[in-house]
Amino acid sequence: METPRTPAEAMQRILCDRLIESCAVTMFQKLNAPVEVIIDRFTAYSIAQLMQIEGKGGAARMLRDIAQQIEEGALDANERGPGN
Repeated sequence: METPRTPAEAMQRILCDRLIESCAVTMFQKLNAPVEVIIDRFTAYSIAQLMQIEGKGGAARMLRDIAQQIEEGALDANERGPGN
């Protein structure tokens, strides 16, 4: 999960995050899709795109790297505990 190098990259990332959130909210509120289905669809789309760009082996390596980063705490600030 690379840090943006320029203000333009940071802004692009923020705008993409807002668009993804808006799509997820729409799926949840308008389609009554369970969170599990929303995550499944976003994940399937993302991995399919990654495979188109990196190939099957490259995608698998990148996903293993992402999993390792998560296990090492890359998203700890976003972790939800009981009652959150």
